[in-house]
Amino acid sequence: MLYIVVLLVSLPTLSQERKSFLGKVISGEMVIEDIFVINKATGAETKTDSKGQFTIPVKIGDQLVVYGTKTDVREFTINNLSFNEQPYVVSVDIKGYELEEVVVEGSTVTSESLGIVPKGQKQYTPAERKLYTATEGTDAIFNAMSGRTKMLKKAAETEKKEGVIETLNGMYTDTEITEQFNIPADYVRAFIFYAAEDKGIAKALKGKNDSLVKLLMIDLAKKYLIALNNGK
Repeated sequence: MLYIVVLLVSLPTLSQERKSFLGKVISGEMVIEDIFVINKATGAETKTDSKGQFTIPVKIGDQLVVYGTKTDVREFTINNLSFNEQPYVVSVDIKGYELEEVVVEGSTVTSESLGIVPKGQKQYTPAERKLYTATEGTDAIFNAMSGRTKMLKKAAETEKKEGVIETLNGMYTDTEITEQFNIPADYVRAFIFYAAEDKGIAKALKGKNDSLVKLLMIDLAKKYLIALNNGK
């Protein structure tokens, strides 16, 4: 009887152990190599190889993030069906870049200089512009009911997060992050993504308060290292 009780107690624990997960990142017919894959639950990170494949420890419920400088961020959650496909194929979109200004013979031509919009008016990013359009006018109700508004809000949030990542990459080198915040070299990219999700960091960066950014990064590094150690 005692053996059965011990066995029943042990089974849930075993089922929660992480195991190796094989995935492959593609865009259309093209494999995407050298792109980061992060387990948000543990902080573990890896990169895709020349075949677009990656291996990372996961368990049911873990959320993985795929991101790179030339692709849109893709997040997905591991479920029971995720292990049925080996490798598990993750499709990402290549980023489209929109020109915001054009330089002609030393002069900067913008929407303001052309008189298209008043000077000082808020400038929307491509994702914010799409969201604004979707929530205004006669199509607003339809977009809300169809889920398009929710999708565009997520796209706008992702775009902001990518902006934070880009700014942090410009402020700190990988070596500085390792030396100043004690982040292991193999987990620097994952930590940057972790920091980019913090609203305090985003607000401090927007206010160009570098000192506050550093203080917040120190605090986040401590929390990140705890999560990283717990996930091992």
